[in-house]
Amino acid sequence: MAEQYDFKVTKSLSLENSFGTIKQEEGIEIDVTVGINDEDSGWFELYDVETGGEDWYAEGGIEFDGMDIVGYDGVFELPDFIVNKLVDLGYKDEL
Repeated sequence: MAEQYDFKVTKSLSLENSFGTIKQEEGIEIDVTVGINDEDSGWFELYDVETGGEDWYAEGGIEFDGMDIVGYDGVFELPDFIVNKLVDLGYKDEL
């Protein structure tokens, strides 16, 4: 059975590409959802509360091997607040 966890965090965010930083903002309130489909896969979605995701939005998949976090896609780096939520749920960070 799939499980879903919703929470909010306030973080500083930056958008970068190979040329450097494009945009950077401090103190952004973010709505976060982390889902666990089964022992092999999960997902995440996050967006800024102020614009409903117009300014900041990301989503992607998470790969598990049992209770180990072994991979992800959709973002350059899996945000620490998502990893921390999974660790709080008993997963081990093997990235």
